[in-house]
Amino acid sequence: MSVVVENNDDKPPAAGLDGNLEQIFGRMAQPELERLTIDAIREYRASVAAAEAARLERVVAEADAGCCPQRLAELKQIHEHADDDYRARQLVLNNLVDRLGYVPKVPLG
Repeated sequence: MSVVVENNDDKPPAAGLDGNLEQIFGRMAQPELERLTIDAIREYRASVAAAEAARLERVVAEADAGCCPQRLAELKQIHEHADDDYRARQLVLNNLVDRLGYVPKVPLG
């Protein structure tokens, strides 16, 4: 089985992330968009907390003279992954809030 990849330089470049998000969020009704934005806020908050916890664990390990290089490398990778995760979630959340036009109240729980 072969895969054909088309590359036509005459076509304009893809719209990128904004175009992809427009395809995903563009047809949503306001209540659905608000619910999704609230979920995204919760997920973003959790990802920020995870990134901060990973950062603190890395800082503690770096200050520990007895911490092995493999563990330091592992903690660095965990921290970088957590940072990437929260930044990606922030991009999506920013787009949702822009589309919604306001930051919705997030119910407790």
